[in-house]
Amino acid sequence: MIPHPVSNHIAQTLMDCRSIFVRNYQLQVAIGVYAHEKLAPQTMIFNVTAYVSRANASPQHDGLDEVVDYDFVRNTIKAHALGAHVQLQETLCDRIGATLLQKGAIVAAYISSEKTDIYPDVDAIGVGAWYFKPAANA
Repeated sequence: MIPHPVSNHIAQTLMDCRSIFVRNYQLQVAIGVYAHEKLAPQTMIFNVTAYVSRANASPQHDGLDEVVDYDFVRNTIKAHALGAHVQLQETLCDRIGATLLQKGAIVAAYISSEKTDIYPDVDAIGVGAWYFKPAANA
């Protein structure tokens, strides 16, 4: 029998989480490796799901200070997307992922980015990746 590609550790980590997300966040981003891409910002769409440990984000007093605020996720995307010119979507997603994982309660994230104006016959091209905090025993 072939083992499932998701380890038991990852599955258990995600089962102990709630997810918060920012969906279809559209921004004008200075991105691209080609000369014509460096002339003007490009339309990009970001989708981010952050997985938050329920142990660290289950409100006892119904207070915003007890959870990860959606603004943190949105502002993280915006800060990196509107920063200095970046060449690759992979680099931009990696930077967003690294910042999200600095927040104590966030244990994992899935981040995708899409360029929507590249090909006339395609809605979007893009990349997506999972980001996990290292296991405590790693």
